[in-house]
Amino acid sequence: MHFLRPSIQSKFIPTVHALKRTFQKSSSLQNVANPPRQLAGKNCIITGASRGIGAEIARRFAREGAKCLLIGRNKSSLWKVKDGMEETDGQEHRILVGDVGDGRQVDILVNAAGVTHYSPLFVTSTSLLDEVVTTNLMGTMMVCRTVGKNMMAMKGEGCIINVASLLGLKGGKGSAAYAASKAGVIGLTRALASELGDKNVRVNVLVPGYIETDMTEAMTPEARSQALNSIPLKRFGQAAEIADAAVFLATNQYANNCVLNLDGGLSAT
Repeated sequence: MHFLRPSIQSKFIPTVHALKRTFQKSSSLQNVANPPRQLAGKNCIITGASRGIGAEIARRFAREGAKCLLIGRNKSSLWKVKDGMEETDGQEHRILVGDVGDGRQVDILVNAAGVTHYSPLFVTSTSLLDEVVTTNLMGTMMVCRTVGKNMMAMKGEGCIINVASLLGLKGGKGSAAYAASKAGVIGLTRALASELGDKNVRVNVLVPGYIETDMTEAMTPEARSQALNSIPLKRFGQAAEIADAAVFLATNQYANNCVLNLDGGLSAT
């Protein structure tokens, strides 16, 4: 402070020291205290929660204080995910094998259920086309309808987060059924964001690119190398990074009709 006149130093320096002590005390308290739990008290339904992105979102929501109902087809996998989720007083998680019911208060719905299939359209059976479209699009649509009605009736703040895929935006060789179903999820999201916005229900969609899950683990070394080279960030995403985005969409009260790409820049190529 030698550049200040003595009369100013006498007034300024004590104030600086006082502020420094205040910031040090505040920083110390923040380090000791638990970070705020952004979803405390929220009731959440997560479909497709037995593996991959759905399971990671469930674990992250639990750490943020949410009470989660996990829905999936594999009971043992659901129990494994549930057993690894954080629980505190008043925070209880449950599982449901099959379809979502109605009649419960739901604050946040995450539609992460889906099946993948890759083959040229002209050699794909009708039954397989039906399975992919029914699970990925119709299943998401029906859950949105059931839970969306509930959210409107509760007259509170509702949030629906759908999970699509970059293939729903870009397409890709051998992905006709899957890409079409995920493009439908994006279209569904946009329509519902308009329909439900004035009911205080926000609807958004996550659009992941290549994410490190059991699906990408099954890729051949050649396919994996080709995919990595096409991504500007030169890596696959982590399921935890998708869960981070889900928390953002669940908590940002002005986020509606967001189509959030999480692809390392692949959609720009």
